[in-house]
Order: sequence, then C-alpha cells, then structure tokens
Amino acid sequence: MTSGQWYLPGGPEQEAQHDHVRPLLKQVNELANTDLPRAWELLGQVLAEGSEVPEWWSPVWIEYGCNTRFGPGCFVNAGMTILDSAPVTVGARSLFGPNCELITVGHPVNDVEMRMVGWELAKPITIGDDCWFGSSVHVMPGVTIGDRCVIAAGTVVTKDVPDDSLVAGVPGRILRSLVDAPLERNDIDF
Repeated sequence: MTSGQWYLPGGPEQEAQHDHVRPLLKQVNELANTDLPRAWELLGQVLAEGSEVPEWWSPVWIEYGCNTRFGPGCFVNAGMTILDSAPVTVGARSLFGPNCELITVGHPVNDVEMRMVGWELAKPITIGDDCWFGSSVHVMPGVTIGDRCVIAAGTVVTKDVPDDSLVAGVPGRILRSLVDAPLERNDIDF
C-alpha cells in the first residue's frame, strides 16, 4: 500500500488496522468536544508512533492512523478527513480550518475495469512547518507543501507548493510569494 504501486485494498493487515482505529474514532466523535483531553488521548492511540497530537476538534475521520504524523503545536478544526494509505507528514505549528481533507489514495482514471474491481494507488503527502489551511482545503495524493504556506479556503492542491506561497483555486495555483509581504502587525499596536 505504501510502496507507490497499484494494490487491492482489504488485506488482513489493513482490516486489523481498521478494527483498531474505528472504535477509537467513534469514541472521539461521541465525546463531541466535551472532554478534549480524553479525545486527544484517544487520538494519540490512532496516530503513528512518535506523532504529536494536535489540538483537535471532532468530528474526525482517519483511515489508518499509523501512517499519519504531526509535529508539535498543530491545530485541526472540525471535520478533518485523512485517507492515509501512504504516509502523511505535517510539520510543526501547521493549522487546519474546518472540513479539510488530506487524501493520499487515488483510483485508475483510464481503466474502468481496474476501477470497478477497486484498485488503488497511494502517494505520500508532506506538509511543512507553520502552514495555514483555510476551510475545506483538499490536498491530493503525492503533494508536498513547503514551510510557511497559506492555502486559501476551498483550494484543491494537486501540485507541489514551494515555501512561503499563497495558493488558491481549483486546481490550486500560486498567487504570490509571502516573502517580504507587508505584515498585518504593522496595522495594530503589536
């Protein structure tokens, strides 16, 4: 699954991971943000070993969890979906608005017979430090996003994004660099 080759999902190892993750996520979502320390403790049992647990608001859906790692200081708002058939790596202090999706898996486009049987191909997603994702951003398979990027609400990111970029649109395109841009703090007594 994580090899970058076509595969058929549903083997015993995948099903065992689903059996581990689904009850934990059910508990997280049933807490409905009423006991955040307990929810974050449960999420720690879902995410990859060594991952930090972000400040995270439910509901949440993570397919496997064992392939997802967050750096310290991240924030995830309600409605996050992570399909982590391949590794998902999120850098420190990155922020996600409501209803964002990190999707590592795709299906055949040209071969309808392969698609009907359920073949999949997974590619990793890598996100740098200090990024901000507006509401309903979708990051597609194989994308790398650099440090300090801002991805505007509703964007579908299909290609790699260099450091310090502002990205918007469907598909996402770089609008400008954030290097040497005027800082908002200049408008207030910061």
